[in-house]
Amino acid sequence: MKSKTLNIVLALGALLSFAATAPAETGIFGSYVEIWNGATSTIYKGENYSSVADFQGATLGAYNISDTLLIGNSQIDTYKNSGGDVFGGEMQYRVYKTGNTPGTFNTQPFSFQSNSTFTDLGGMTVTGTGDQNWGNTGDINLLSLAVAGNGEYTIELFFKATTNEVDRFSNNGGNNFKSTFNLIPEPSTYALVAVGLCGLVLLRRRAVRS
Repeated sequence: MKSKTLNIVLALGALLSFAATAPAETGIFGSYVEIWNGATSTIYKGENYSSVADFQGATLGAYNISDTLLIGNSQIDTYKNSGGDVFGGEMQYRVYKTGNTPGTFNTQPFSFQSNSTFTDLGGMTVTGTGDQNWGNTGDINLLSLAVAGNGEYTIELFFKATTNEVDRFSNNGGNNFKSTFNLIPEPSTYALVAVGLCGLVLLRRRAVRS
C-alpha cells in the first residue's frame, strides 16, 4: 500500500503539472468613454461592473454644428495570466446619420497607462495580478463627423486588445456599442426663417390692401 507521503507527493506533482500546462488567458474586463458637451463631462461604460451609465442606448442630446460634443477620454482594462500577454489596445469608432449606410471605422490607438493597482475611468479600483489599464486622452470631435445634414446620428464604437493569443474585443457581443445625438439648425438659421416668414406676411397684407 502506498504511504500517505507518497500520495501527497503524487498529488502535488499532478497540481504542478496542471499549472505548467494551463492555457494562457487574456481579455478585456472594462471599457469606457468620457463624453464632454462643453458644459458637463459624463463617463459611460461599454462593459464593466461599475455604476456609471451604459454607452449602449444612450441619448446624448441635441446640438448645432458650432456646439461641442467630444470623446475626451477612452480606456480599457485588460487581464493576463498563465503566460498570456497584452501588447496594446485601441478603440474604433464611426459617426453616421441614423438609417444611412455607415462609413468605415476610425481608430483611436491606446497607450499603456498602469499596472494594478489603479483606479479606472469608471471609478473602480483594480487590484488583480496581471491587470492593466490602457487609454487615450486625445479629443475626438463627434460633430465634425456629422456631415449628412440635420437629424439623428449614431455613434458606433468597440474596443480591442492585442495579445499573444488572439485579439480580444469589448464589442457588445459583436453588435458594437451605439448611442445617438441630434444635429439641429443653428439659431441664426431659425432667425432667417422667421424674418422670411414675416416678409411674406407683410407682402400678403400689402397685396390685400391694394
